[in-house]
Amino acid sequence: MVGPVSLRLRHGAILQKANAVLAGSGRDLQLKQSRSTAILRKARQLVAQAREQDRLRRCARLAAFKAIASVREAYANINVSSMSDIDQKRWRERQELVEAELMRIAKLGRS
Repeated sequence: MVGPVSLRLRHGAILQKANAVLAGSGRDLQLKQSRSTAILRKARQLVAQAREQDRLRRCARLAAFKAIASVREAYANINVSSMSDIDQKRWRERQELVEAELMRIAKLGRS
């Protein structure tokens, strides 16, 4: 009895067969160079992605600090124009909430 033939080749098996064929034809140096080129290309791509992520984190952190400064200025102006102590207390509570959230965003950018 004949069993079913598996048409599914694994990635490693394909690479081994290709390497064996190329090594037999004397093209193993070219294979090593192309493999090294592919590895370097992937490494450069990963480094570029990491740098872009770092840049975006720094931009977000800077924007958060700028927003904190703007919030402080806006709430200071509101408190100066507000007559009631109760209103000033409410505005300070809201300011603390906004500043806390912006500080959380700024701290996320440190990593």
